[in-house]
Amino acid sequence: MGGKPWFAHYDAGVPRTLAPYPHKTLLDYVAETALQWPDQPALLFKGRCVTYAELTQLSDAFAAALLEQGIKPGDRVALLLPNCPQFVIAELGAWKTGAIVVPLNPLYSSDELQGLLANCGAETVVVLAPFSTRVRAIQPRTAVKRMIATRIQDYLPPLLRVAYTLTHAWQAGQHHLPVPDGLWFGELLKAYRHAPRPKVPIDPDDPAVILMSGGTTGTPKGAVGRHAGLVAAGLQIHAWLGPVWEDWHYIVLLPLPLFHAYGHIAGQSVAFVGHNPLALIPDPRNLRDLLRTIQRVRPAFVAGVPALFTALLRHPDVEAGKVDVQSIKSCFSGAAPLAAATKQRFEALTGGRIVEGYSLTEAMLACICQPVRGQQKVGSVGLPLGSGHH
Repeated sequence: MGGKPWFAHYDAGVPRTLAPYPHKTLLDYVAETALQWPDQPALLFKGRCVTYAELTQLSDAFAAALLEQGIKPGDRVALLLPNCPQFVIAELGAWKTGAIVVPLNPLYSSDELQGLLANCGAETVVVLAPFSTRVRAIQPRTAVKRMIATRIQDYLPPLLRVAYTLTHAWQAGQHHLPVPDGLWFGELLKAYRHAPRPKVPIDPDDPAVILMSGGTTGTPKGAVGRHAGLVAAGLQIHAWLGPVWEDWHYIVLLPLPLFHAYGHIAGQSVAFVGHNPLALIPDPRNLRDLLRTIQRVRPAFVAGVPALFTALLRHPDVEAGKVDVQSIKSCFSGAAPLAAATKQRFEALTGGRIVEGYSLTEAMLACICQPVRGQQKVGSVGLPLGSGHH
C-alpha cells in the first residue's frame, strides 16, 4: 500500500491511480464526442438542446471571430455570464484560439469587477447585455478593448423566447441596449458559421482558465488552471463516480455557477470526459425552474451545495410528492457542511447517494471525497482521490 491506508476503503473498481493521464484537452474530448455521436446532446437549457456537433461548429465560429478581432494565444478573454449555452460556446471558442478564459461572477460590484479585469489584463469581455453598462462604466480603468454582448433569450426555445422578451427584456430595457463596438455574440456566430477551426496548436500544459478563489479573505484572487489540470480533475471525479456512472447516458445537472471551480470542474469537466449531456441552471434560487428542469431532463448526477438540497426538500411540490426525483443516482455536496438529516432525507427521497467532498480552487477541485458506495463516516469529508502517480 505504500503507506496509503485509505486505498483499502476505495469502492470496488475505482483505480488507485489514473497515471499516465492522456495528453489531451477538454477540446479533444468534445471533438471526439462530436465525431462519434454528433447528435449527442451537449447542453440542455430550458427545453433547448445544443448537440455536440452544434457546440463544435458554434465554438469554431466564435474562435474564427476572435481570431479576426486579433486574439492571440495567451490573451485573456473574460466571461460575465450566468450558466447558459453562450458560456460554454465562448469558452471553447476562446480556447481554440489559445486564449485563457477568465470567468467572473456577473454580480460582482463595479469595484471588484474593475480590479479583477485590470489584474488579469483581459482585452475582451463576453457579457450578458444587462451587465454591459457596468462594464462600460469601468472600461477606461481596465485593458478592455471590446465587449461582445449576448442575450439570455438567444438560446431559449422559440415560444419561451417570445414570452421572455415580452416580460423580462422590455422591463430591463434590453431591447435597445447599445453595445459600443456593435459586437453581438449571435451575429458573430452567424457571420463566421462556415469558418473552420483556427489552426492554433493547444498544448495540455498551456494555461486554460483563471478561476477566482475568494478564500476566507473575501477579496477574489485568480488561480490559474492548465488544460491538463481540467482534464485530470474531470477524470479523477469521473473515476470516483464510476460505480454509479454511465458514460454518454447520464445527464449532469448543474445548478452551480460555471464561473466557480466547483461547477466548472464537477459539472463541465466531468460531463465532457464522460461524453455526457450537461443541463445548465442559470438561477438555482428559482426553485420552480430547477424542479421543472429535473422533471424534464431526468438528471442522474447533481453537484450542489447543502442549502440547495435543503431548499429542494422543503419545496411544497417535493413535499407533496408532485416531483419525481428518482432519476438522481448520485450528488456531490460541497462548499459547506451537510447536515446529517438533510443527507438522510434527500437519499430516502431520490434513492441516490449524496457524497461530501473538500477541495480548493487552487487545486482545481479533485481532492478529497467520500466513497459513492462504501462507508461514509458522519463528520468526515472522505478519502484522497486517486492520484496522478503511484
